[in-house]
Amino acid sequence: MTDTFVYDPLDPGFQENLFAVYRVLRDQFPVYRDPASGTFALSRFEDVLWAAHDPATFSSTVDEANLLMPMMIYMDPPRHTALRALVSRAFTPRRVAHLEGSIRSLVVGLLEGMAAEGTCDFVADFASLVPSIVVGRLIGLPDEQLDAFREVTDAFLTGTTNRDSRQAAGRMYALISDLLVARRDEPADDLMSDLLAADVDGERLSEEELLGFCFLLVIGGNDTTTSLLGNGVELLARHPDQRSALAVDPSLVPDAVEEMLRIAAPTQALPRTVTRDVERHGVLIPAGSRVMLVWGAANLDDREFPDPDRFDVRRPIDRHLAFGHGAHFCLGAPLARLEARVAFEELLRRHPRYELAEEPRRLTSSWARAFERVPVRL
Repeated sequence: MTDTFVYDPLDPGFQENLFAVYRVLRDQFPVYRDPASGTFALSRFEDVLWAAHDPATFSSTVDEANLLMPMMIYMDPPRHTALRALVSRAFTPRRVAHLEGSIRSLVVGLLEGMAAEGTCDFVADFASLVPSIVVGRLIGLPDEQLDAFREVTDAFLTGTTNRDSRQAAGRMYALISDLLVARRDEPADDLMSDLLAADVDGERLSEEELLGFCFLLVIGGNDTTTSLLGNGVELLARHPDQRSALAVDPSLVPDAVEEMLRIAAPTQALPRTVTRDVERHGVLIPAGSRVMLVWGAANLDDREFPDPDRFDVRRPIDRHLAFGHGAHFCLGAPLARLEARVAFEELLRRHPRYELAEEPRRLTSSWARAFERVPVRL
């Protein structure tokens, strides 16, 4: 592997061999340079953490920013700081905690419907529905349009080219634009109306910023939690002893969610642009280079986590990088954790011995760790 080693997330065998590929990346090529594109990759925990906390050097202004409307994920301070403060009001711990009752009712209703069928595709029938309904209502998306927003999210998640991303984004912008027109005429108690009324540095958000904001909230709210739930249900099915431990003691579920995030981070990598020459591990990264922060590899680094490839719901985790770190730490992390905790509490209360009905099918993605299908027998 070392003589011809190439880190390529779109390789057909990458997802199945991910642990082994990441081990070579960390141990032998901690500052990897792709021979074709010239893109660099950082994969060790301390290196990725270091870069995440230096936005002045590792800028979030990357090529993707030219394909999409302005989004916080592709901004640097101080603009990023001002816009983040605006949206963070919707995701305070207190506001998120108030959603638990409605999330639990939603989860119970979906599980009861699945139980009546006996078998299901956990992704389509549950994992994709919970977050899309929750975040859709927060933003102000009509229930009757949630299917359309989920379809666009899936298209964006599985896109492998700039053209794919641009087409999916265009469909999303069209849906959001119509809703913004309606909210201007008739504001409601939702985040979309709050964004329309917001004042940032004495100015209202531009139309492009509004579209970018809503796009990011929809995509981030849908795909990350959907992937977390799908990855988690597969992991527990593969490790029945761990699943049984959670069913017996539900107080372990919050820690189990952190372990799911660590070992199968929904977002495996995100890009940065270095603003100056940087040297790490004896390798020079020239100014202007594209650098991938490989969160997924960092979360499997044995320099940070003992026996990192082992799934252990009792593992004490002080920190991981599944939600990023530093200025761009995921705003929706508290909501994703709440949705996952409630989902696994209720699933294991009703179906402590569920099993895979057939082999799941993974998505091929340049940046995500997720399943297209997870057939489950309840």
